[in-house]
Amino acid sequence: MIHIIILPWSNLMAETLFQPAASQQIYKSFPSPQYYGFSIEEYFSSRFTYQSRQEWIAQIENGNISVNGVTAQTGYILKEGDQIITHAGVRQEPPADRRLKVIYQDLHIRVFNKPAPIPVHPSGRYFQNSMTEILKQWYPEEIPRPVQRLDATTTGVIVFARTREAAGALMNEFKSHRIKKEYLALVEGEPETEKFCIDEPIGVLKGSHRGVGDQITNAKSAKTEVQWLASNKRQSLLKVTPLSGRTNQIRVHLSSCGLPIYNDLIYGKGTVGNYQYGLHAWSLEFQCFDRTMEFKVEPPAHFEPLLKIAKI
Repeated sequence: MIHIIILPWSNLMAETLFQPAASQQIYKSFPSPQYYGFSIEEYFSSRFTYQSRQEWIAQIENGNISVNGVTAQTGYILKEGDQIITHAGVRQEPPADRRLKVIYQDLHIRVFNKPAPIPVHPSGRYFQNSMTEILKQWYPEEIPRPVQRLDATTTGVIVFARTREAAGALMNEFKSHRIKKEYLALVEGEPETEKFCIDEPIGVLKGSHRGVGDQITNAKSAKTEVQWLASNKRQSLLKVTPLSGRTNQIRVHLSSCGLPIYNDLIYGKGTVGNYQYGLHAWSLEFQCFDRTMEFKVEPPAHFEPLLKIAKI
């Protein structure tokens, strides 16, 4: 087994953030097989949930989206090989931490200790300030192939496949739920019990927001195991193991039981301009061809006070 432990980042200072000049943003995408047979508006509203279906229809009707060089029409059915180009207009991107620290690489994979804030893919207002766009510049001979999802404000272990074969093998491991992953969550409040499990379906509330309960649509089963590690007067440190892979699962589940992630702008009480965040992908263990690999990266420095109490 390959086992790697990485020391934490230093405190994130404003000068480490990069904000590119406002620019015309043009997105190129190819639908993956799961979207074959979708209408163009269904594809965008399903894959890029930061806008509603009606907002994407408006984009299409305004002529901002083309398929295979032809202006798209609502109702167009996607098929294999379609190339989609979206003209998103002139935008100012948010600042991002572009310090992509490589902690391991071989012929098959490259593993990073992801900072925050930075998304994996261009999304919302982010474009140049995304991992895939940066990696296209760093490694022009490779296609960036992330094999997992981490939110823009989540730090920690993230794996990119360097070849199509490695991407296929690792994606199959994730889909088969053979990956072992643990997160550390810095949350507001204090749990009632040391160990508990949140077993609530997650669905869409409105726009790109997720939630639990009677008001959601497109509900999908979701299960999260939680262990309480330490608390101070205001916050708690939790070890979290997601047993399913729903969008925003940990953030939604913890918020639903009164334990929102620290500085979460959507599901908690985040503050604009505060670049310290409370969710960290702590460890990841998986099989890559014939090897078992485990990576663990310590969280950012603002976790340290509660880490000392927890003694982990």
